[in-house]
Amino acid sequence: MSFKMNHSLTGLVREKRPVIHCITNYVTAGDVANIILACGGSPIMADQPEEVSEITALSDCLLLNIGTPKETTKSAMIKAGLEANRRNLPVIFDPVGIGASRYRTEAALSLLKEVKITVIRGNASELRVLLKELTGQYAGNGSGPVSPSRGVDASFTDEIREDTLESLKETARALSAATGAVTVMTGATDIVSTGKEDWLIRNGCSQMSRITGSGCMLDGIIAAYTAAIGPTPSQNDILKAAALATAAAGLCGERAAKQAVQISGGTGNFRCCFLDEVSLLEESTLKGGIKIEIS
Repeated sequence: MSFKMNHSLTGLVREKRPVIHCITNYVTAGDVANIILACGGSPIMADQPEEVSEITALSDCLLLNIGTPKETTKSAMIKAGLEANRRNLPVIFDPVGIGASRYRTEAALSLLKEVKITVIRGNASELRVLLKELTGQYAGNGSGPVSPSRGVDASFTDEIREDTLESLKETARALSAATGAVTVMTGATDIVSTGKEDWLIRNGCSQMSRITGSGCMLDGIIAAYTAAIGPTPSQNDILKAAALATAAAGLCGERAAKQAVQISGGTGNFRCCFLDEVSLLEESTLKGGIKIEIS
């Protein structure tokens, strides 16, 4: 199916320099800030409940990530989220490791109860757990229970492969229908869904799963691209921005892997090369390298 993609969104991020308020986890906060800077945005990392509403009011997008929840996380995210909703700002949510503990799961559910989310990004296991918690039902993958997670990684049976693709598309659709958000399910193939339309992203490389924070960094890129669209975007605009951001990150991963090989580097070099590729990404490179399918 043919479609029109706004590849110039990459340049628009650099032109507008959207401010992204990040309430994220301490493991990858620096990575997220640097990747937002690399793609042209301006990050601000603030998670104290007493100030988050004011910080969100100064921002163009809110990014929420529950990777390392603590006592103040839930209240800070809800306060910031309500302010973002009041100002019609996009809210990106990453339910990292949901299902690994009841505390973490309840934090995610409390947030979704109070705050309207624009984009939900996670791996297949995280999103299947989230769907089950919200609706009481699983979708896809035989509609059976989620296999035990591997920390914050998808379980082996939930990995996105050709034999699981259709069932996991069902999960992404159902989660979008339940929340009203665009769903981004990431894996070897990425699925971006509105509940009515599914886009598949075939970019990426295996090295991205060998560094901490590749998903969190993608959250930052999605936030920057979504913020650059402008006020009151349609869901289709958000779908395109999320898909383009996901494809851009995957393409930069592919290019970084090649660069790392050329210098006989390992995962440390790959991480640095990935940041470089995001900072150097041009519209022409993106247009010639992304692999997006509408299914």
